[in-house]
Amino acid sequence: MPHSATRVSAGLINPFIGPKLNIPEDFSACMSANQHFFKNFERKVGRNFLESIELYRVLQSLNQKRKWNDLSHEYKKGYLSKEEALKFGIISEFGVGITASWKLNSSNFINCSREVLRSNGNYLEEGFDPEKWRNHQVIFCEGFRVNSNKWFMNLPLSPAQGEVLTVNSNYRVNASNGTWHLAEKGTSLAKIGSTWKHENLESGPTCSARQEILNKLEFLPDLKNSPVVLHESGVRSSTRDRHPLIGLHSEMQNYYLFNGFGSRGCTTIPLCAKELTDFIIDGANLPRNKNLHRFPSN
Repeated sequence: MPHSATRVSAGLINPFIGPKLNIPEDFSACMSANQHFFKNFERKVGRNFLESIELYRVLQSLNQKRKWNDLSHEYKKGYLSKEEALKFGIISEFGVGITASWKLNSSNFINCSREVLRSNGNYLEEGFDPEKWRNHQVIFCEGFRVNSNKWFMNLPLSPAQGEVLTVNSNYRVNASNGTWHLAEKGTSLAKIGSTWKHENLESGPTCSARQEILNKLEFLPDLKNSPVVLHESGVRSSTRDRHPLIGLHSEMQNYYLFNGFGSRGCTTIPLCAKELTDFIIDGANLPRNKNLHRFPSN
């Protein structure tokens, strides 16, 4: 689908979010669901999609360095001083926090999933006809294009475009200061990004975003001379409160929504998929912060 965020995503799954290095309270549950799902899927297809990595978190202030030093968590793997970080080509006055993270090859996973569904006769390419599917359970997974879905378009959506570059890079590290550099194993390539904007969502790649990404990655100074191999953009299906939107339509009792994952889709989708299928099949309760009916008008 044009402008799909998942297709251009670098697939970074990082436990420590934002400048405060907070861990989302559902992160461990998300990773358990991720590892369970991908372990089974990878075994069936004989390919790997979810990769464990070490992410070098570039600390940007003395307060952030203190926050890192005070952390006590299984995802915290160590610390590199300014001098030690420089050995990896990273310029960081306050050092680097080594983080246990993951990288999902989301584009290859989507392609493989489609191949599996086609081989089982379970993949159709056609427009949605409500009459054809009136006696079936229908789950809408349209990404940001849900804003054109007449049954769910009034939800508080806040889609955001992001741009990603693929570059030839001399750096073989996975590093981030909020903007990230993810080296692709076995190649000289790396993905770098990303940007965030709420207007002109389908504008495609822009020169301004390219420069913004390179400027923010100043901790890897040689990148400014790295050839850009590919420049892509996609639109995240974000929501105003930054939580997913899943659940059943209030009137159409066979219409469900699975949407609103924003920049955390690679982290949260397997768990949310289990929660929605448990709701549909077993009548389990949906988490209140994800249920689309948390908003009174829906």
